[in-house]
Amino acid sequence: MEMGERLATEVKQYILSFCPISCISKISFIGHSIGGLIIRAALPHLAEFAPKFFTYISLGSPHLGYMYNSNKLFDAGMWLLKKWRNSRCLT
Repeated sequence: MEMGERLATEVKQYILSFCPISCISKISFIGHSIGGLIIRAALPHLAEFAPKFFTYISLGSPHLGYMYNSNKLFDAGMWLLKKWRNSRCLT
């Protein structure tokens, strides 16, 4: 997932720029909705930091998809994203 790769790149850049790996004791991630999926997609790209991983919390993330979702607001948002980005992965 492209967004996961981008997040992983941003995390790596932050660590290398602002805090040496020797100073980091724990790395935690918290994501809501699609953010939880993006974090999950980023984790394999951050394997070099795996010994420092501590917590991954995903709140309301559709890990099994959103096929059975009955929320009209969510459905409308996903429809808009599909049309705007013309994304095959959202379809």
